[in-house]
Amino acid sequence: MNIQMLCCGYIRVSETVPFGNAINLKNTARQLTEPERSRVTLPVFSYLIEHPRGPILVDGGWCRAVSPAGVYDPKAAASLLTPALAALYQPWVPEGMTVSEQLSARGLRPEDLSCAVLTHLDPDHVSGLRDLKGLEKIILPEDEYFWSCRTVYKARQPRSLWQDLPIERVYYRGSPLGPNRWAIDLFGDESVVLVNLPGHTDGQAGVLVRSGGRFVLLCADAAFSPRNWRQGLTPGYGFSRAMQLRSLHWIAEQERDPGCAAILCSHDAAITPQTIAW
Repeated sequence: MNIQMLCCGYIRVSETVPFGNAINLKNTARQLTEPERSRVTLPVFSYLIEHPRGPILVDGGWCRAVSPAGVYDPKAAASLLTPALAALYQPWVPEGMTVSEQLSARGLRPEDLSCAVLTHLDPDHVSGLRDLKGLEKIILPEDEYFWSCRTVYKARQPRSLWQDLPIERVYYRGSPLGPNRWAIDLFGDESVVLVNLPGHTDGQAGVLVRSGGRFVLLCADAAFSPRNWRQGLTPGYGFSRAMQLRSLHWIAEQERDPGCAAILCSHDAAITPQTIAW
């Protein structure tokens, strides 16, 4: 099994986003108003799983419309997102780096994918899928589709980015996996399992990919780097620190498992695009 890491743009955010260790009004204010000199640049990763049933894309990164010229464009970002989200993320995606452009460079058309998986509905994960004309199926947990976007997460999940996508809603079921013991076995063979990792959003899924007795965990935004789970340091971007900690504790348990080949975060600045093979 191979997983290709695709860097599909960048965000330039307050350092409280990955390592705030608290969810409060002070951190929220910093995230929206942090001066340029104090911001950190983080990658936005998508993943291409080379699976026997066909290629699977996990998350979509930024779309071209958010950064038409390949640089941060406040007006374009605000038009696609909202002024507040544009100020929060300061997004950009260099030429050739949208997920559509990278799949095309690999000779893959959207219709060649067996499916895409959305870990959650935040714009840096969903918007890039809008460029994949011909993509037939996007898997998303029902808890994220129905619940998260109607509650406190609504402000950061603009419906215009995803409501017309070909989303297939699937339900978490009881499972030995995850901090909530909720998971979705995508093919019924445990090769690709969506594990509920709440805290960043209620319905967020990590993706556990198994082959030959080993596994890779794609933990989405449950953590921004290994520092989060190794130090018990929660991100400052979410709505429940208690649930974040439960998710981080479970991720730490997976790292200690002898079968763990890698744990990958969607915004880990210490990792460069690469292929994980095992």
